[in-house]
Amino acid sequence: MAEIAVTVLDGAEPLAGELADRHVAEWGHLYSNWDSTAARAEFGAHKTDGSLPATLLLREGGQPAGSVSLIQGDCQARRDLDPWLASLYVFPEFRGRGHAHRLIEAAVRHAAEAGERQLHVFSESAGGLFRRHGFTLLERTSLRGASIEILRRELP
Repeated sequence: MAEIAVTVLDGAEPLAGELADRHVAEWGHLYSNWDSTAARAEFGAHKTDGSLPATLLLREGGQPAGSVSLIQGDCQARRDLDPWLASLYVFPEFRGRGHAHRLIEAAVRHAAEAGERQLHVFSESAGGLFRRHGFTLLERTSLRGASIEILRRELP
């Protein structure tokens, strides 16, 4: 099996542009005025010192295989909640290998080590995945016409 590693993404690295494009293609419909330029700017503002906001990058055999972000203010439907696990994305050719689980657990560890006490996530379709990782349903609502679940996990 190829080596799997999770590191903090430096927003200046060239891969940030590709990730921004993929994230916008996947979730752009949930945000107003969020395009690849805005997503790249967000990556550029992410921290590499263990604090938030941050994006974690999973590599398999040295190849980028997925990412997840930890950010503030992700869900317009619940501005009162922070921080958020956001943009969990596994490249299609690397799906079915447990990488989403690895990224969720890495994000939970990163948030806890940054001193956060709770972590939130919203999803159109992956609520069950997050529940398997200790997140509990807070509410079902809509965001820009899409039905979503908002979930929370208490951190140690």
